Amino acid sequence: MKKSQIAFCALLALCAAGRVHSAPADVEARVEATLARLTFDEKLGQLWQFSGGQPSEAASSDRSKGTLDPKFLEAVSAGRYGSVIGKRGLENYNAIQRAAMDGIGIPLLIGHDMIHSATTTYPIPLALACAWDESLWERTASAIAVETLALGCNWTFTPMLDVALDARWGRIAEGGGCEPLVTGLMGAAMVRGFQGADMSDGFHIAACAKHYVTYGASFGGRDYNAVEMADSTLRDVYLPPFKMAVDAGVATVMPAFHSYNGVPCSMNSYLLRDILRKELGFDGMTISDWSAVRELLNHGVAGNKADAAVLALNAGIDMEMVSDCYVTTLKAAVDSGRVSMKTIDDAVRNVLRVKYRLGLFDRPTLDAAALANAIDPAANRALARECARKSCVLLKNDDGALPLKKGVKVALLGDLAANEWQMLGCWSTRDLSNFANATLLAGLKADGVDVNYVEAYTLTGRVDLAAVEAAACGADIVVAAFGDYWENSGEGNSSAILELKGDQMKVAEKVKSLGKPLVAVVFGGRPMAFPDLAKTADAILMAWNPGGCGGWGLADVLTGLAEPWGRLTVDMPYATGTCPLYYSRTTTGRPAAITANHPFGHRYTSCYNDAPFVALYPFGYGLMYTTVEYSGEKAVVEGDSVAFSADVTNTGAREANELVQVYVRDEVARIARPRRELKGFKRVALRPGETKRVEIKVPVASLGYTVDGRYAVEPGGFSAWIAPDSDSGRNLHFEISAK
Repeated sequence: MKKSQIAFCALLALCAAGRVHSAPADVEARVEATLARLTFDEKLGQLWQFSGGQPSEAASSDRSKGTLDPKFLEAVSAGRYGSVIGKRGLENYNAIQRAAMDGIGIPLLIGHDMIHSATTTYPIPLALACAWDESLWERTASAIAVETLALGCNWTFTPMLDVALDARWGRIAEGGGCEPLVTGLMGAAMVRGFQGADMSDGFHIAACAKHYVTYGASFGGRDYNAVEMADSTLRDVYLPPFKMAVDAGVATVMPAFHSYNGVPCSMNSYLLRDILRKELGFDGMTISDWSAVRELLNHGVAGNKADAAVLALNAGIDMEMVSDCYVTTLKAAVDSGRVSMKTIDDAVRNVLRVKYRLGLFDRPTLDAAALANAIDPAANRALARECARKSCVLLKNDDGALPLKKGVKVALLGDLAANEWQMLGCWSTRDLSNFANATLLAGLKADGVDVNYVEAYTLTGRVDLAAVEAAACGADIVVAAFGDYWENSGEGNSSAILELKGDQMKVAEKVKSLGKPLVAVVFGGRPMAFPDLAKTADAILMAWNPGGCGGWGLADVLTGLAEPWGRLTVDMPYATGTCPLYYSRTTTGRPAAITANHPFGHRYTSCYNDAPFVALYPFGYGLMYTTVEYSGEKAVVEGDSVAFSADVTNTGAREANELVQVYVRDEVARIARPRRELKGFKRVALRPGETKRVEIKVPVASLGYTVDGRYAVEPGGFSAWIAPDSDSGRNLHFEISAK
């Protein structure tokens, strides 16, 4: 093992043992036998994912209906494609696979972006991460897998493992947030859910770890933008989640669109061959992102399609998505010696290996009846409701505004409160056959709340303050929907303004002026900056995009039928200008010093003169309907691990589900280190008045860092915090001895 590899392995020690795909002799033998009978053109076909061939009669909203073009099926039979992208329905899936098997005898990978939805729509990944629950992540992915097969796909382009530090980046919605450990644990759990113990069983699909790698660090939070960073940051922050996914057996990996230190990821052999293959041990298949090989021309590193194909294939891109550089230029590249036949064959081997592991050769078509029996729509809706309950985060709750008391009259305001479409999120497939119509309004009514809904305002448009006043005056408490529409997050939706848009604050201020308690339910696909709302509202529930059953889950929390569970996996900023903002920021030579004359920090320290430099709500933060206290915190080195422990007491009158978190900092290191780093967490259930001793063991091997290409744990002093969030806790000290 290379010294640099240890950085990846350190975080892995914190999670359960992964599942590594082996390469059984029979699979490898079958791959070689299949490869040997292919013509050169058929080999090139295996390296292309085609985007066409959608049913000719299909409506734009439902591509599962209609008939396939016979010419498309002829091309499939002739082996022109190794894969197609897009769902076409189960019958068409089987027609495609029959054409493939009747032709050259190689089935197709059929992929689609089933990110948080197939037929049932779950909360967006950023929301789901806030549950901090590996079992929930795995169960959700498993449910999506079966529904994905029923829609005619055997491959999904997720989990997204980009550590995202900048709330301006639209794709922050698709991943686990700003923390490598949480992102990696979530990704590995999703891989296990999608692929199962045996992904060839007919009820699981291939997963794809993306976007490899550092995409979440794009300059300015702009999608597709460049990234420059130190190799130590790459290895200690951005690579660990991908290592976790590889060790969990992920079948495929997708490199990112952007350039890393000037070299586009789609042609970066250092990332794809040296690290992914040799160091991480990945033996599956790589696929470019949409048209990313062709976009090497836009990067200015390729003069034409032939150059792009040579650069990408030689660097380690096995399959090209959508663009046709490979199939149109690689024959000439081989003839001229720019690409070797071995490189072509190795890429085809990787494609075939995934197809054999997925069981496509032995079971090319899908059994509609078996899949129908395996899907329980009611159970999936219940799971989606559970996800929504556990994903929302209670950020504020003054004077017991929540939970809503029985018998109170509630005025519900805002267009988002009754818009079923807006519950879904940026990567919903929007197949509404299992949609519950569960808006916030529907959820409150289902939970028996006396609710009067008045739209009164839209998030970015009109506001009728007279209607706000009339509704509020006729109620005991106001619940109002704030935030942003889901269309403004996700791919291609980076934002330079994170503050609440339109006249939303006018609504909050009007309710406040009437002396009515205000509960703000904030929807959206990214962290937002709302310090004024934080001052004005009595309670704030961060709802994110909670999915098709989101209104039910949110109502369960608002009414107290379920206890608040979620904790932030990102930092909520005071203002857009403070981004990128993340709890694990590096310490500086002039740390911010707050004084009476400098409320945001002294001028000559690392701060802003017009806004707080810290988070409005920090990573790990989330309230419950009860309170807890920590005492007796200890950090004790025990051989190869450090045992962190504390007494946690429920000091309130309701059940607690406290998320105990452990943060560590190397006090004196060779390079400046983060102020805190999450190293472990554990959830504990407590009855009112109950105390439990909570212990979390952290491997000493996870306390190091990479410098000069070498990962090491240096002896000396460490600070630690056992706390409910990344800004809390009593500072502990422990020593690691030299070995």
